[in-house]
Formats: sequence, structure tokens, C-alpha cells
Amino acid sequence: MTRWFRRWLIKQRKMKHTLRGTYVYRILGERIFDYHIWNHDINSVARGLSLGLFIAFTPTIPFQMLLCALGAILLRVSLPVSLVACWITNPLTALPIYLSARRLGQYLLENSQLVELTLDFFDFESRTGRFMEQGLYLWAGSLIFSVVSAFLGNVAARLVWRLGHRLKAKLLGGNENESR
Repeated sequence: MTRWFRRWLIKQRKMKHTLRGTYVYRILGERIFDYHIWNHDINSVARGLSLGLFIAFTPTIPFQMLLCALGAILLRVSLPVSLVACWITNPLTALPIYLSARRLGQYLLENSQLVELTLDFFDFESRTGRFMEQGLYLWAGSLIFSVVSAFLGNVAARLVWRLGHRLKAKLLGGNENESR
């Protein structure tokens, strides 16, 4: 696993240099070569995971990869981690996730005046009004899922990172004592 990851990092660095002179480089400039976008330190990985999870749970399936890439470049977080994290909502998992998000939004907003105010303000007819109401339920539940998953993903990434470093230090420290 470690050997594969090192080879992958070398390929990423080579690919980074091939981006010069492309259309993307002309638009975004030197931002695409920022250290935090391509390197994997704790802050960029945790923030990239948060960004990817946040975008994954919003109902923006056709644009998730684009939103993650632009967000990672603008926020200077790990681009590969955010792109991988946004694939939690893939074609197999999208329907259950979005149905759950709609149910959560409906549970939270059903008895509130926000839905009625929104529908009355725009004066929607019956079919359009129901469509907008369901969309409001979906977005409300999705945003709650997004915020919670981004926070939990950030905390989990930091915990796993620290535990991994402690375990590695313990294993390396144990080998040095045995060889003496």
C-alpha cells in the first residue's frame, strides 16, 4: 500500500508539471500548483475531506467533481482527497441518501411557517408549489447532512492521522529498543 501511494504521488507531481500551458492554467494560474492542493499534510487532507463530504451530500450530482475541484483550488485544500470524498454519492448511493435527506428536511420543516411563507411569496400553483416544497425539503435535509458529515469527516481525519502517527512512533520506538 505504501509503495503504491508513493508511486501515485510521483505521478501526481509529474502530472502537475504537465498542466502548464493548458487552458486550466491560463484561467487559474499558479493557484493550481499550491503546496496544499497536491501535498498530503493533516490540514489539507482534513479540509479536503470536509469539502468533498460537504459537496457530496448536496443535490448537485452532475457538477460535484467540478465543484470539488474549484473549491479545492480556491480554498487550497487537498484536491485528490476532496475528489475521492465527493464520490460517496455515486449512482448506487444517491437515491437512498437523497431520499433520507428529503425525509429529514420534511420532518424538520413540515410544521414550520418557512415552507408556507416561501410558497406564498412566490405564488406557485399546485403542481409547481409541490415541486418547490419537495425541493426545499431536499435542500434543507441535504445541507444538514453536508454540515454534519463535513464536521465529522474533519474530526475523524485528524484522529486517524494522530493515531497513525502514534502507532508508527510506537512501532519504530519499539524496534530501536529491541535492537540495542
